[in-house]
Amino acid sequence: MKISVLLRIACLLPLSSFLATPASAFDVPTVEARLVAAGGLEDGAYRTALELDLPKGWHTYWRNPGDAGIPPIFDVAKSTNLRDFSVGYPVPVRHTDATGTSMIYEGRLLLPIRAMPERPNKPVTLAVHVLYGLCAEICVPAEADATIRLDPDGAADPKASAAIAASEARIPIRSDDGRLVVDRLAFDTKTARGSVEVSVADDGRLVDLFVTAPAKWYAAPPEPLGAEDGRRHFTVALEGPSKATGVEGLELSFVLAEKDRAYEIVRRLDAVTE
Repeated sequence: MKISVLLRIACLLPLSSFLATPASAFDVPTVEARLVAAGGLEDGAYRTALELDLPKGWHTYWRNPGDAGIPPIFDVAKSTNLRDFSVGYPVPVRHTDATGTSMIYEGRLLLPIRAMPERPNKPVTLAVHVLYGLCAEICVPAEADATIRLDPDGAADPKASAAIAASEARIPIRSDDGRLVVDRLAFDTKTARGSVEVSVADDGRLVDLFVTAPAKWYAAPPEPLGAEDGRRHFTVALEGPSKATGVEGLELSFVLAEKDRAYEIVRRLDAVTE
């Protein structure tokens, strides 16, 4: 079965802006990429991860890069006996430079992958090709290929399992306790642009707030507005496709990053009075 998955195809800067000077003019480092696996099948799937060893001073991007950058784009078309797979994204950190605010990863990065076989009793060859942004003083589009054989009776790898579990623990959990509230929504149908103001109840554990929008929509990194009465306030610039006539059906996914964990909360904007 041929699988080619584009996790997100938005490129927020054209490549001419992403790298105005040929990469050969700079000392672009080589990034080591490999796949690691926890062991054999667990509940019908393999726990694996793509590991990128990012050099000091260089970073790559979260699923929503922010004001600049490109998100990871995965292709597993060359895999065999693979029915489905999904990639988990640990909480990023906020990074601000001359190009704006981005959500990034630095250092050793593990992106957990859950791979489900077509035939559970047969091995899987997981072949991953990933396109991603690599940035320091310059930004270049980078590519990596990695392959691993996954056996249903494969021996457990305690070291890999622990590393994958640590990365999985930083993936936001879907949980909605009502503490994130959309306070204000404005959208201009002539320009397909608007803004969303939200507030989050905070007992001191909230570190940051991130957001993603559906395909064809762009949600800018939440901009802090301050705190009042135990709530942190943020505004999010919103831009839709040129023919957008409103926010009907639009859902934004907010990630609340706390000191020890993270939560993902979805808000449907057409339920908000403009």
